[in-house]
Amino acid sequence: MINRDDFDKTKERFKALWEREVIDRCCVSISWTDGSRLKDIHRFPKNTEDQERYWTDPEWVLMRNMDVFKNTYYGGDAFPLTWVNLGPSGHAGFLKGIRHRYMPDTIWFDPILDEEELDPDKITFDENSFLYKKTLEMARYLCEQANGQYYVSMPDLSGNLDALAHVRGSDNLLMDFLTEDEDVIRACADKLEAIWEKTMKDCYDIVKDCNDGGSCIGWLNTWAPGFHGQLQCDISVMVSNEIYETFARPELTRQCQVLDYPLYHLDGMEQIRHLDTILSIPGLKMIQWTNVVGQPSPLEFLPALKKIQEAQKCLLLQIRPWEVEKAMDVLSSKGLYLQVSASSKDEVDFVVKMVEHMTHE
Repeated sequence: MINRDDFDKTKERFKALWEREVIDRCCVSISWTDGSRLKDIHRFPKNTEDQERYWTDPEWVLMRNMDVFKNTYYGGDAFPLTWVNLGPSGHAGFLKGIRHRYMPDTIWFDPILDEEELDPDKITFDENSFLYKKTLEMARYLCEQANGQYYVSMPDLSGNLDALAHVRGSDNLLMDFLTEDEDVIRACADKLEAIWEKTMKDCYDIVKDCNDGGSCIGWLNTWAPGFHGQLQCDISVMVSNEIYETFARPELTRQCQVLDYPLYHLDGMEQIRHLDTILSIPGLKMIQWTNVVGQPSPLEFLPALKKIQEAQKCLLLQIRPWEVEKAMDVLSSKGLYLQVSASSKDEVDFVVKMVEHMTHE
């Protein structure tokens, strides 16, 4: 791999992580990129045609990734990973009639049912949709060009209710939870679930051989030795647990049956009210806590973090270098994965040594 030695050892740590075991230390992903050496290809274009190419041209995407890989110092269990990224809850982009826009940091979807009644018959998978074909094209191209230099992620097709919010509009969907027939919302979610299952399996079949039989989540730098994907329900930060139980639980339960290594992306402190529900889902392997902008560090919510570990779930935390010592001190190293951004090579090495020294049962 580019700028990465002894990845076989990292794979062994990841395998142990999923079993909540420790080989020599807990997993830690930390790296530093020399931004001064990155080329102009990372600048978001001004003209519409190039904006589309920026996101959907596999050669352009690979060029940007390779530029980052070659100028990055990888420490701990960090590794070069290309991200098949065509929008969050991206299976919304595979529907007939969906509209999308290219932004500097993401692809956004415009609602198609915002001025109509909620109708599951209008949620139709389009195998010829531009973004679906581009997702498969991107995954194939990145795998064909890899030659052992990097891994290729699964696409961000996570959260059926979040995808429904793209289609319906978040405000409208929140009102639907209160006023619409439950069966109508469930029927819409079921249509999106079928699309999610098909397209995730399609992508896994493409990337698994490139990833030594496993799969990865791009933005989390994870690897698992099988079918691995992200679960989420970000819109749940605005709903009660009763609504979450009614509409999110069935989705999470089903997806944990489909995936070998399911991870739940917990979107900050507002989702603590759903934590007992999440922890009760059979088969869920890991919970990743996002440190939402403007919220306290996840380490300020130790009772919730310890509850996750006591429920025998792996825990992934994105924290800053100066928070690593506290995390290692107060949390079990079993099933713990720390993701850290460094400001220098020396900081990368210092944090890895700290984790080695502080790993404990």
